[in-house]
Amino acid sequence: MASPSVETFLASLKRCLAAPGFLESFYERFVGSSAEVREKFRNTDMKRQARVLEDSLYVVANAAQGEENSLARGALPALAVRHSRQGMDIPPRLFDLWIECLLETVRVHDPEFNPAVEAAWRDTATFAADYIRQRY
Repeated sequence: MASPSVETFLASLKRCLAAPGFLESFYERFVGSSAEVREKFRNTDMKRQARVLEDSLYVVANAAQGEENSLARGALPALAVRHSRQGMDIPPRLFDLWIECLLETVRVHDPEFNPAVEAAWRDTATFAADYIRQRY
């Protein structure tokens, strides 16, 4: 059974994905946030990237409620490797920017945005970011 925070996150994610342009708006905000982020996305197919992010957000929500070594957390190691020095080399400091850009985008696109929704997104995104940062 999902925790209240994960349930709140998933309900908000569903509302955001139903809102036109949510993922595109996030990437405009994130890529525009720094020259370093712009450079990391320079040769990226952004339509594909938006689909990858959508899938990853569901993976992270499932993982956040799973126990260590649970099936729900099975996809996290690959996500961490993809973002590590051996993969796309995404420096840990960029994850704080990612979280803030994500929250700003949710604030705009979720008509039910409130402090509980913000906390659910922050908890879920921080869980993912911390997992990946620790394996950089």
